[in-house]
Amino acid sequence: MPIVDSTTGDVRRDYTVQELAHIADEMRVWNTMSLVAAGSGHLGGTLSIMDVAAALYLKHASHDPENPEWTGRDRIFWSVGHKAPALYVALGMAGYFDDRVVTFHGEVLEDLSDVKGIEQTVLLRKLGSGFEGHPNRFKLPGLELSSGSLGQGMGVACGSALHAKLTGADYTCYVILGDGEHDEGSVWESAAFAAHHELDNIVAIVDLNGLQIDGRTEDVLNKQDLREKYRAFGWEVFECDGHDMTAILDALKKADAVKGRPAVIVAMTIKGKGASYAEDVVGYHGVPPKNGRSGDESLDKLIEDLGLQDVFPRERVDQILEVAERYQAEVHKRVDAMVPKFSRDYWWNAADSMQVDMDATRNGFGGAICALGADDDVCALGADITSSIRMDYFYKPDGKTADPERMRRFFSCGIAEANMALVAAGLAKEGRIPFGGSYGVFSTGRNWDQLRTTVAYNDYQVKMADAHGGVSVGPDGATHQSLEEISLITILPNFIMSVPADSVQTEKATLAMARVPHPAVVRYAREATPVVTTPETPYEFGTANVIRLRQEADRFVDAFEHKLATEYASEDEDIAIIACGPMVPEAMRAAYIIKQERGIEARVLDVHTVKPLDEASIAKAALETKAIVTAEEHQVGGFGNLVAGAIARAAIGKPVKLAMVGVQDKFGDSGQPWELVKSFGLTAEHIATKCLELLG
Repeated sequence: MPIVDSTTGDVRRDYTVQELAHIADEMRVWNTMSLVAAGSGHLGGTLSIMDVAAALYLKHASHDPENPEWTGRDRIFWSVGHKAPALYVALGMAGYFDDRVVTFHGEVLEDLSDVKGIEQTVLLRKLGSGFEGHPNRFKLPGLELSSGSLGQGMGVACGSALHAKLTGADYTCYVILGDGEHDEGSVWESAAFAAHHELDNIVAIVDLNGLQIDGRTEDVLNKQDLREKYRAFGWEVFECDGHDMTAILDALKKADAVKGRPAVIVAMTIKGKGASYAEDVVGYHGVPPKNGRSGDESLDKLIEDLGLQDVFPRERVDQILEVAERYQAEVHKRVDAMVPKFSRDYWWNAADSMQVDMDATRNGFGGAICALGADDDVCALGADITSSIRMDYFYKPDGKTADPERMRRFFSCGIAEANMALVAAGLAKEGRIPFGGSYGVFSTGRNWDQLRTTVAYNDYQVKMADAHGGVSVGPDGATHQSLEEISLITILPNFIMSVPADSVQTEKATLAMARVPHPAVVRYAREATPVVTTPETPYEFGTANVIRLRQEADRFVDAFEHKLATEYASEDEDIAIIACGPMVPEAMRAAYIIKQERGIEARVLDVHTVKPLDEASIAKAALETKAIVTAEEHQVGGFGNLVAGAIARAAIGKPVKLAMVGVQDKFGDSGQPWELVKSFGLTAEHIATKCLELLG
C-alpha cells in the first residue's frame, strides 16, 4: 500500500516502479551528501539498503507522514542502526520532515526556517540537530526505535507483533537487519521466538551485501547459508535481488501473504551500490567518500555514476551543503556559550605557551598489544572492529604486515561480544592471557553477565579493551558512547580496571594489567586527546600520581611535576582535583586556570587505576586540602562515588567539601568530540568553576 491518509484511507502519494527506481538513486545522492557534510558515517551499507528503503517507505508499507503515531501504521524497525542516514533520507522523501523546523536541542533556529523536508538530512551527526549517528526515536518523527547495538531490533519487533496479535491490530512489523549482524546470538533467540509463537505479522529483511568492518562476512565469522538457517528455525524464506525494484516489491507482497509463521526476505545486495569506487569494497563500511565533495572517490563522482547531474547540478549541491555550514555556525555559538569564561582563553593550544601534543589513547593500547604479541601465551580476539581499537597491532608488529605466527593466536569472533568473553575465558582457563575488545558499550556492557559469572567468578585472567569510552567518541551518538562501565566493572569481585590519562599512560597500563593474574579492563578513547605524561613519568599500577603545577612553560607537559602519591609530601594546597582518564589533562588545565586567575594551589590526583583504588592517597588529599572535586568522563558518581566512599571509610576526622564533575544522568549525543566535551560540562573551565564555588 502506498503512503496513505490515516483518517480517510485515501492515497497521499504513489509511484510507479520506474519512478521508484529513479527516486532510490536520488536518495543515494541525498544520503551521500549528508555523509560528506558530516565528515563521517557509513557509506557502504546505506547505499546497499537504499532500494529496499525506497520500496518500503514510498510504495509498500502502510504509514502516514502527517500522522506518525497512527496506531494502524506498519512498524519498520531498523535493527541496523548504523544505516540511519538511509532511514532519514527515506523518511524525508516520504514527507516526514515537510513541516518540521530546524532546531538545536529543541530551540527553533529562525535563521534556518527556509530549510524544509529532505534538505534537513544534510544535518546528519550535527550536535542538537536530531539526525544522530544512530537513530534516536525522541528526536525525529517516523522513528520506531532508538537503535545501534546490533541484534536487538528483531526482539523488539517480536514484542510489537505480539501486541498486534493480542489486540487484533492489522499491522505488519518489518525489521531490517544486516548480514554481519547475524553474528549476534540475540538475532537467533528472536528468530526462534518468532517462529515458536507463529508471528506471521513479522517480515525480516536481510541486507546481504557480504561485507562487514573487518572483511568479508565468511572470513570474519562464517554464518553459512542464512536462508537455510532461517528455514531450520521455522521461517518462510524468500530471496530477491536487492537492487531490482520489481523483485523487491514482489518479495514483500509474498512475505506479507505468509500465514502461520514469520517470513524473511534475503535481499542480495552490493555494498556501496551506485558509487563505482565503493561497490564491494571492505574499506567503505564506516567512512564517507574519501575525497569528500569532489575527486575520484567523492559525492560528485557518485552523482556522475548515477547520471543525476541534471537533478543535482553543482549550484544546488552547493546550496544544500551550505545549510550544514549555516547550522554548524549556530552550533559553534551555542557550544561556546556553554563554557565558563575567565580573563583570557585557556583552551588547548590557544596561546603561544603551554602547547600540548595530541594523540589518541587507543594508539597507546596498540603499542602495548604489539609488544605483548611477542609472548606466545598472549592471544587476541577481534569483534569486527579490530583496526579501530588498535587490536590489529597484535598481529602487525611493523604496523602494516600481518605476521603469520601471531595470526595463529588471533581469533575473529565477529559481532558477538558475549561469546568473545567466553572464548577468552576458555583460553585463560588453559593458562593463556587473552585480550578481547570492542566499543566499551559492547565489550563491558553487552557481555556483562559473561564477565560476571564466567570470567570474574572463576577469576580467569581475561583482559578486555574497553575502547572508545566516553562522549568524546563523537558523532556515532549515544548508543556507542559508554558512560557506565566504571560502575559495571569495579563492582565485580576479582576484576581490576585502569582508566589511563593519555596514550603514553595507556601503553603502560595495558602492559601492567597483562602481568596481573586477574581479569582486567583498560578504558581508552578513540579521538586524539592531550599527551600530559612522558615515558619517564612515574607509573606504578594501583598507586595514584600527584601532579603539581610548577610554572608556566612553552610545553604543557613541562609545566607540571608528577610524583607517586606514596612519595608526595603535602604543600598545603587549597583544593584537590581527583580525576581519571581524559579528565586528568582537564584537571591539570583547571589547576593552571585557578592558579592564574586566583592564585589557588591545586593538587591533581591522577587515579589511573580505579580498581584497586589508591584509597590512602585519596584520604590523604581529603585530609590535607580544603575541598575535593572529582572529574570523570562518565555518568557522574561512577568514579566520584568510589572517591567519596574511600574518604568516608578513612574517617579522617573532619567534614569534607566534595563536588563531582561528570555526565549528569543522561545519555550521550552526536556531535564533534570537543563539542560534546564542552556541552556535557567536562572541560577544565567547568572543573575550575566548581573549584571556585567550593572554596567560596
